[in-house]
Amino acid sequence: MKLLTFVPIVLLCIYSCQNKAETAKVVKTGEVKKMEKMESRDLKTLLEKQIKAGYGAEKNETDYPNYNLTENDLDVSSQILKEYLLKSGYKAPNNSEFNEKVKNLFQRTLDYNSEKKNIYINFTHPCNKDIKFLKNNSEEMQDYSFYLNKEGNFIAELFSIPEILDYEKLFPEIAALEKNMPISKDDIKIYKWNSLEDLSKLREQNLKTILSRNNFLFNDSKADLLWLLFNDKKFLIELVIKFGFDKEKQINKMALEELYKNYEKQSPIQVERIGDLFFHKNCDNTFSIRHGLLEYVSENTNVNDNRFIYALSNYVSILYDGDLNKVFESDPSKNFNELQKANIVALIASIENPTNNKFKYKNPALWNNESTALEDLSISHPEVIEKIIKNNYFGIKNLKEIIDNLGSYN
Repeated sequence: MKLLTFVPIVLLCIYSCQNKAETAKVVKTGEVKKMEKMESRDLKTLLEKQIKAGYGAEKNETDYPNYNLTENDLDVSSQILKEYLLKSGYKAPNNSEFNEKVKNLFQRTLDYNSEKKNIYINFTHPCNKDIKFLKNNSEEMQDYSFYLNKEGNFIAELFSIPEILDYEKLFPEIAALEKNMPISKDDIKIYKWNSLEDLSKLREQNLKTILSRNNFLFNDSKADLLWLLFNDKKFLIELVIKFGFDKEKQINKMALEELYKNYEKQSPIQVERIGDLFFHKNCDNTFSIRHGLLEYVSENTNVNDNRFIYALSNYVSILYDGDLNKVFESDPSKNFNELQKANIVALIASIENPTNNKFKYKNPALWNNESTALEDLSISHPEVIEKIIKNNYFGIKNLKEIIDNLGSYN
């Protein structure tokens, strides 16, 4: 009797649970559809505003600010990019993995308990963290701006909807509205999106760029790195310059070559400025050494190429004599303390002295410095040598032998 009583109760419980689950499923599905409708409505509303504003405007033959970007523009743009990335095979890291990558790349820590959807990364002024809503393809670009999206764990730019979505195909009624819009209103000339030459190609390029950046940075895709090297040089070079990304030899080469070429064109020549790339103070004033760049110089300095090591040798002179020609924005001799300067000298000497000994007599016309930076300092600032020795040669393997071979330390 007890068993017979128990079975109907169990069946009733199972039915009740199933019924609740089905109800919950219906409710959840309804919520998703409701959310999708809201997102679609928000997208359509914002698109119409952007279409009416055009991609640019003029008043009295002068550029006119016809549209102000807001967080809503970023949110909608990021949602479009998120869906595109997932559809295109991007594997979004989990929160912990993404946070670790971001910390290594940009020296930022994400708070997933915060309500903020987007974290601003300023590639022009990395220490400025207050969010701005800026586009990178503007001729009047103020700051090279990027946004870390915590809902999809990817890096984005702020785009107008027509730059990343085929609105004419998806929203024919808005395309018709644009077609019938006047090109001028209240003495303001509107440049319509549908008149922008090669808009579809621009859209394709924008999407491919975002996909390749994320695949490379967060999915470790070498194929996408290759594409970026040919199609997105500015982004890669700024990663090195502003954030010290020195893990890829191909990017290191491109950044060093590009910077050296630019500094060489200055009058007077300012190639020693390249030292800022190797030795840096972070936003929190901690000392940063870009070991990947030093390794590149060590491996690529040869009998016919002393450009980078000679530039770094000149940088040492500025560390101890000051920026007399005002080459740097901030004088390196004042940026670093004595221990940090000695560390810089040690690292440069570990490359310069062996290469100088190896190539000086093979190509004296090119290797024409009478002495190395370390040899000069051993006479003018012997305390530097003492500091290097006292600090166990900063753990640099060949440095004891180099110092032992200096004239004043035989």
